[in-house]
Amino acid sequence: MIPIKVEGVRRNFIASSPFLYSVSLTDDAGKRLLLFSIERHEALPIVAALNHLTLPRPGTLNLLAETLTLLNTRLEEAYIESFSILPPLYHLCKCRLSFRSGGTKQEQTRQMRPGDLVGLALLMEAPILVSDELFAQMGIPLTDGLTPELVFARYLLKQEGITLPEGQKLRLGFSKTPLRDALVKEFKASFLGKGPIFPEEDMEQRKKEYLAFLLGQSS
Repeated sequence: MIPIKVEGVRRNFIASSPFLYSVSLTDDAGKRLLLFSIERHEALPIVAALNHLTLPRPGTLNLLAETLTLLNTRLEEAYIESFSILPPLYHLCKCRLSFRSGGTKQEQTRQMRPGDLVGLALLMEAPILVSDELFAQMGIPLTDGLTPELVFARYLLKQEGITLPEGQKLRLGFSKTPLRDALVKEFKASFLGKGPIFPEEDMEQRKKEYLAFLLGQSS
């Protein structure tokens, strides 16, 4: 079992899919990356928990976490064993949840959406672990200065058929995580009622702006 950290959530610009966002998990050393594509309702509580934001309309995960706490039940550990993208287990993880209530410990094994597993663990401050087998199958090595942000940036450039001129480097700005930061900013605006009702409608414009930033161009 490999303990992981939740690095963040980003829009992945996959227009033909309901899984418009990706949550990034890294091992403790930050040397390997695991990506899960998630839907907007999965992304919201994760971004809120990571950035200490309050959801104006708390979701089912918030209700579940608060109810378990009220019943003096603690989530001790969330373990991801495997992941499937094939029907009928479409984009589901096989997970094992370890709960403790007083002196009683119980385990539950079930199929879950990856975003729900990550969101619940964050809300209940429980560690997340991933099987060695899953990391071996899906893990992306973060070597030679590669970061989660660069993984997304390079994938997008490849998807758009853009080749950097020799010697040109991608601009990542001061934070080095502009795509992750943009989503946090967007969600904050949405929580305050200042964001678009259907943010996916302007996805192409957001993609153009991100590419322009990466390439040091005006959007």
